Amino acid sequence: MKDFSETLLKLRNDPELFVRHVIGAEPQAWQVEALRAIAADDKLALKSGHGIGKTAFLSWLILWWLLTRYPTKIVATANTAHQLNDVLWTEVDKWARQMPEGFREQ
Repeated sequence: MKDFSETLLKLRNDPELFVRHVIGAEPQAWQVEALRAIAADDKLALKSGHGIGKTAFLSWLILWWLLTRYPTKIVATANTAHQLNDVLWTEVDKWARQMPEGFREQ
């Protein structure tokens, strides 16, 4: 259990480590920069086009926050119910299913 606690403490301070080793994703350069900015400041604004990975990035952050900060709540908004329910939560589910079993059960 001590090793798990130490691992969670490392992951809590390093969303990039979480994405690479818990989720198993290889973030793009801009995503690495944004993950590091979140780790350093907790605030980030992104302006970009369609299809560059913003939904994946946000789903990684949601999973990282939920698994490294207990108890916690996540507030998510979108322009439409479709974007929230069919796009964002579907993406969160996709990445959650790829995590190691021990993380999925938490």
